[in-house]
Amino acid sequence: MIKAEFGSWVWSAFKLLAKAKGLRGGVFDIFGYTEERKMERALIVEYRQTIEALLLKLNANNHALTLDVANLPEKIRGYGHVKEKAVAEFRVEKARLLAALSGGDHKNAA
Repeated sequence: MIKAEFGSWVWSAFKLLAKAKGLRGGVFDIFGYTEERKMERALIVEYRQTIEALLLKLNANNHALTLDVANLPEKIRGYGHVKEKAVAEFRVEKARLLAALSGGDHKNAA
């Protein structure tokens, strides 16, 4: 990765972006149309659906695994290719934990 150098004008651009903060999430949010932002919004919906489904089946036997699934998004960090890799790892781990929950294979999930 190559570092770029910018002049002092960039501070004016940052101030302009800060004033446009109210546009975030709306139709005029130009950065909200990127694939990464779309993926982030889809992950939120996916997470809520997963948690709602797990709560219906929550009991003392699956509590620890359910918590493991609930904590998975904490591992998604970074931007660009770093985040894409983290999301891929998240999906693999989520599938493994959900399979353990549905199959009752609590010993192999840990």
